[in-house]
Amino acid sequence: MRSGTTGKTKFYTIKISLIGAYLLAFMVALVAISIWTYHSDIDDTLIKSLIYVGISGGLGGTIYCMRGFYKNLADNMFKLNWTWWYIFRPFISIVIGVFVYFLIVGGIISLGSVCNLSYSRGIMFYCAVAFLSGFSFTQFADKLEELSSTLFSKK
Repeated sequence: MRSGTTGKTKFYTIKISLIGAYLLAFMVALVAISIWTYHSDIDDTLIKSLIYVGISGGLGGTIYCMRGFYKNLADNMFKLNWTWWYIFRPFISIVIGVFVYFLIVGGIISLGSVCNLSYSRGIMFYCAVAFLSGFSFTQFADKLEELSSTLFSKK
């Protein structure tokens, strides 16, 4: 009976280690891609901007996953049924980072008293907003639902 429990525990430990390694590797890959993009011969400012905001959103989501990962491990609340959340959240955050850029530049969303946002606004501003949207995706998704309801209501 103990050997079955040990095998289960070993599988659990390996899976936890793989999730942690995946999140760390994903973060390193995002940073490497941003460094490569900075030093690349890409002349198109829009393409570089999209890469930067996507990576920023991805970093936000990955850091949020890492935070949840170690917090749940420390509190002994880690559940393997969240594995797909850890895998997909960074990718979703990349997409959200790009689309928050489109929403701001397109004028569909604004940020408080900030006005006259345009494509020429500094890329660091957009990267910061993309990072925040990736990090706090749930709150951002709630705002998107409100925005969609307002835009597409039948009134």
